[in-house]
Amino acid sequence: MPRAFTRCDKLPYFIIRQFRDSPMLALLLALALLLSRQLSPPPALPELLWALALLASNASLYAAPTFEVREIGGYPVPFQNGVVYPTFGRQPSRLYVDLSGDWELLYDEEVGNARVGGVRLSLAARSPEAVALLTEQMRSALARGGWRRVRVPSVNNARGSEMEGYQGVAWYRRVFEVPAGLLSGGKRVFLVFHGANYVADVWLNGAYLGYHEGGFTPFVFDATGALREGANMLVVRVDNVPWDSEDARFATVPYKKCDWWNYGGIYRDVYLEAVNATYIARLDLVPRKLEGGWGLEARVVIVSASRGRARLELRVHPASAAGRVEPDARSIANLSETVVELSREVELEPGVSVVALRADGLNVREWSPESPSLYAAAARLVEGEAVLDEVWDQFGFREVKAEGSRILLNGRPIFLKGVSRHEDYPGLGRALPPSLIYEDLRIVKEMGANFLRTAHYPNHPLTYVYADRLGLLVWEEIPVYWFDCEALRAQLARGTAKQMLLEMVYRDFNRPSIIIWSLANECGCRDERVALLRDLAQAARRADPTRLLTQAIAWDPSDDTTLRAGLDVLSVNMYFGVFYGKLEDMDAAIKELGRRYPSVPRVVSEFGFWSGGGVGEARQAEYFARAWKIIESNRDLLSGAAWWTAFDYDSMIVFDTFGALDWQRGHRKLLFYDIKRAYESFPPAGESGREGFPSALLLAAAAAAPLLYIAGKVIKKKYGSAQRTGDGEGEGRVHEEGAGRGPAGGPQNPPRGSRGG
Repeated sequence: MPRAFTRCDKLPYFIIRQFRDSPMLALLLALALLLSRQLSPPPALPELLWALALLASNASLYAAPTFEVREIGGYPVPFQNGVVYPTFGRQPSRLYVDLSGDWELLYDEEVGNARVGGVRLSLAARSPEAVALLTEQMRSALARGGWRRVRVPSVNNARGSEMEGYQGVAWYRRVFEVPAGLLSGGKRVFLVFHGANYVADVWLNGAYLGYHEGGFTPFVFDATGALREGANMLVVRVDNVPWDSEDARFATVPYKKCDWWNYGGIYRDVYLEAVNATYIARLDLVPRKLEGGWGLEARVVIVSASRGRARLELRVHPASAAGRVEPDARSIANLSETVVELSREVELEPGVSVVALRADGLNVREWSPESPSLYAAAARLVEGEAVLDEVWDQFGFREVKAEGSRILLNGRPIFLKGVSRHEDYPGLGRALPPSLIYEDLRIVKEMGANFLRTAHYPNHPLTYVYADRLGLLVWEEIPVYWFDCEALRAQLARGTAKQMLLEMVYRDFNRPSIIIWSLANECGCRDERVALLRDLAQAARRADPTRLLTQAIAWDPSDDTTLRAGLDVLSVNMYFGVFYGKLEDMDAAIKELGRRYPSVPRVVSEFGFWSGGGVGEARQAEYFARAWKIIESNRDLLSGAAWWTAFDYDSMIVFDTFGALDWQRGHRKLLFYDIKRAYESFPPAGESGREGFPSALLLAAAAAAPLLYIAGKVIKKKYGSAQRTGDGEGEGRVHEEGAGRGPAGGPQNPPRGSRGG
């Protein structure tokens, strides 16, 4: 029998991963393997049945992912809705129609209850019946009154608004003009959305363009055939599927009530982008650290409408990005200096091709938090004397690796001194303008941090552009958050989480600041979790083998799913003295991780304490000081730690005051100054005098530390119930030192002892 089966923990997970698009083939394979009796031990029949049932329901009932990766010329190329997923970013040589500004909005909760095959219409497979029903709803909405004027981008349910907390369907419409020339010369025009939460269906001049599931990543349609010169009408149906509803249960990502606000609407940029019939779809830049210098591979994805011959040129210029908020890369390029100049004649065929240009032995400046040196690359496609297209992007020469228990940046150990950040602002929700995004990151940098965890979802793409420029290492994450067994199984079958991951990776492919892709946060059910993590990790490494992979787990020393899934960094959220145990227990916990998992880098991905609910800033700052002393004393057993969080933020559960600054960013708490002093005085890796301290002695010290288990493996109390590790077995108590949370005079009084990272 195939060796791949024997390497899998459970046959049902293998069947789901490999045959999610061919349920009949999966059924035949499963029956053949069972009859052959070659599986040892044989899978339990109920597990096999649920695997096949999941595949069958996924194929016939639920909407399929709209994202795929195809192999072209030996390289993986991403596609969405049949279009090459582009290198996002405004290009100086292209024509755009900005669709931000005045729209009309209609709330329509009732239509959200429509179903096809028992599935909420928004989540149902887009069969002819489903599309017809969606289009009928659209026409009915256009004929009704009750539309209100709204600015896009914006959220439609922020705290304090008329529709505070609304979750459900909202219709958006806008009439706009297409200028003469946008469609001339055989141009193709793409309609781009950078974020609409959660499911968006789109019509242009009555023609159904398609749908997208997922609220945090961009999506694109080829709008060429539906556009016309003059007036056009764009209609978008956005369904922010209610968390904790039966419709969301195990189907959406995330699906349960999370510890952030479930903002709905079109809350990021929307625009039309026109390209020539032959154009550059992607510019993927892959720096490589070599002996005696750096190498660069530029993978250029070209879409051609016809057969022909052209010249592909690549130029790389140093960039001056300090303090610059202009998003396009050309604006920061020093055009008077060129460090790479390559060209190649290419034979064009109708369709998609990939051309790789390489340069070695480059004497360039490395990107690091201390010196965030950037470069601006331009790929130009020339036919005769005519420039068919030119694409710019910023990047940096940076290498990250996991070597033993260390994270190496450009070949040297690095300690991550970090904070986390939710994308949230009073009155604006997640629809922050570039100036506020930049200011948030500038404050984080001022705090002395070299590391930012953008939890728990992909932030606006400019977040990472600015992190490149300011010198912040970044952990970016998909919202596989608090998933239980059924949800993990469902996502293995549905593939929505994988789509979100790939959209995130390909959107931010060229960002040197991003060193870690995170696949999940605090999920349960180990076998199911390992199966999903392996599936996601395989997809991520195929797309981008240059970055590290992790998940954030809640504290439990026996949780070995990170290693079982083959991830690179063991990341643990620790709330000793907050939700369990005593703060002093954190020392033994860190040593326990070192003893159990000596060969992998270990990071405290969250630690924190609130200032609201009568607790006060002094106690919050004291908690940080004591916790940081423990972390600093164990720096040889850790590769980093991140305080939860930089700023207070709103949540559907409780207003969160763990921030070093308040929600409005107008008040710096005592904690801000303590973090700044601690991080700025913390020596870089290699300068502590302890670098090279014999690892055997460190591990011996860790082994001598007492094993630490908290009351029968209960690890965190959340929202009135104990969250347990593994499969949720066991009873226990939760230490309630510091219970109570929320700002004095904040939006709401928090429940006692509640919080979730």
